[in-house]
Amino acid sequence: MPGHSKIVYATDIVAVSYTGSEIPVFEHSEAFWIYAVDETKVVRMQILSVYSGKVEDMLRELRMCRVDAVISRNFGPKAMSLLKRAGMKLYTFDGGAKAAVTSYAEGKLGAL
Repeated sequence: MPGHSKIVYATDIVAVSYTGSEIPVFEHSEAFWIYAVDETKVVRMQILSVYSGKVEDMLRELRMCRVDAVISRNFGPKAMSLLKRAGMKLYTFDGGAKAAVTSYAEGKLGAL
């Protein structure tokens, strides 16, 4: 129908750590790209700024966004433990955020 937009229900909410160009180690993230991935395509994205370098604060922000998976260059032991305990799947990727989420959507990343 004209004038009606399609309602999209994403299957996964994916957070990719971000500092400006390359994906950093989780604890060094300044922001996260938050992607809604439906099957094999990105249907929505937004940026989430992180004002604290504390892992607990980052985790709280990601939980508020209902994140299912986190992609980062690497994770320190504390971050890995807290994120996994929160039920998030963790993936590592060395490159840009768009390439990371595309690899995730295509099923090319293995969870830690």
